[in-house]
Amino acid sequence: MAQSNKNIDGGCKVLLIEAGSELEAGIPPNVAVLVSAIITAGHEVKVFSTNDYQVSPITGDMIREQTLQVPPCNPDDMVYKPKLTDMVYDFLLLVEQYRPQIVGLSTTEATWLDGMKLLNALKTRNLNTVVIVGGTYPTLCPDEVIAEEAVDIICIGEGEESLVTLCDNMVSGKESLDIPNFWFKNGNDIIKNQLRPLINIDNVPLQNWSPWPVPPRASKIMAGQVSKTALVELTRGCPYKCSYCANQYLNDTFKGNYREKTIDKFIEEVEHLKKLYDIRFIYVGDETIMTTSNRRFKEFLEKYAPLSIPFWCQTVPEVIKYEKVRGLMEVGLRAINVGIESGNPEFRKNILNRPVSNEKVIEGIQAAVTAGTRVGANVIIGFPGETRSQIIETIELVREAKPTSTMIHLYQPYRGTPLRDECVKLGIIDADHICGDYRFDALGTGLLSADELKGIQRVFNLYVTLPKERWQEIRAAEQLTPEGDKHFAKLAREYQLKHWGQTSF
Repeated sequence: MAQSNKNIDGGCKVLLIEAGSELEAGIPPNVAVLVSAIITAGHEVKVFSTNDYQVSPITGDMIREQTLQVPPCNPDDMVYKPKLTDMVYDFLLLVEQYRPQIVGLSTTEATWLDGMKLLNALKTRNLNTVVIVGGTYPTLCPDEVIAEEAVDIICIGEGEESLVTLCDNMVSGKESLDIPNFWFKNGNDIIKNQLRPLINIDNVPLQNWSPWPVPPRASKIMAGQVSKTALVELTRGCPYKCSYCANQYLNDTFKGNYREKTIDKFIEEVEHLKKLYDIRFIYVGDETIMTTSNRRFKEFLEKYAPLSIPFWCQTVPEVIKYEKVRGLMEVGLRAINVGIESGNPEFRKNILNRPVSNEKVIEGIQAAVTAGTRVGANVIIGFPGETRSQIIETIELVREAKPTSTMIHLYQPYRGTPLRDECVKLGIIDADHICGDYRFDALGTGLLSADELKGIQRVFNLYVTLPKERWQEIRAAEQLTPEGDKHFAKLAREYQLKHWGQTSF
């Protein structure tokens, strides 16, 4: 482990790297909780966000617009705009000025490479700084992450308590290598400490947004309207075992991984964020808001109503009931996102481990639409072994279910998921492959190429909304060729003008 200054005057100085996708406006609650824990313990913290920089020619929001998933956006109207300076230079300048004792990177697999650009650049400066990496990526593949020369410590699982202990030790000069959830480099050895019991999420510190500029951060678009939005968790973990998601691994590794926050604690956090930051919208990212007990659901309705803050949430379609949606709408619900994923029930059950019938999917979505809320359907295309006809079945299911909108994601074989092994076995990826952005990175299915998937993605909503007599015309627009692009631009203009009254083509 790297050596650090002892007997620091005051608290330990921490610099957290928020490795986020470009211009995702919401403040990540996991990092905001770490900030809160550090400050509450008497230490200092700053946040450097890769989110502020457009590190690739196209962003996720751009591809969603270009593939007809969201309305056209005028760049001049954007509240949150990218910095035009060099990301690595800005990061090193901040390190030189701030002189942190700890630099911590919070990362997923999709943001890992961007985070490592910063850590590798930091390594060349030979500063007296301890580098720690946490988040889902090191939790799922710790051996690969700790092997990086620029990394001194990794955190497996939750890090709020362990990071504070490390800060306390550095202030006191204590060289302790036995902090639970942490792996330390010690010379040529790796010290692998045991996992600490999972935290009671009612004891998690309330989010602290002080390191971020608010606005523009937290200014998210919902149904064409920009609102200062907070991402707040009702639960941690997930009870489902979908084969394309890492929750199956996390549930097996961490006993009791799925935990429900009490409604009182949730309300306390919302009131806290409202008081400090005047939030105007809430995003409940959990997929279990309708799968909780009837008692807890009713308690949520009763205690959330006085807040008068609109919100949107996620759930699975098979648990949607008209009465529950109406109840949520009465206390502020504006939209629900639901996961359809695939339209082939056998594929969904046997390959994706999502055993639900198409009839239940349709019934749930139509119940929510009938109740009067917006329904956004999420589908994934590009699973290993998936055929074109199976993707057409997904299109047919969406056509019948008639959600308000549909988002089309490109499958990514993330670490810790059963389907990743299938991708390696089929030769779709190498064993050391690092996944990219599900919004615009395609791999192929072993039967369909990456370009074929991108072509289907951009015309998916055309297939959903236009009559079948025009499907041959749409098929021509799938081709990623100059001629195919002409066909697509014509259809895209028609689609955008009909649905949104403006066009970017």
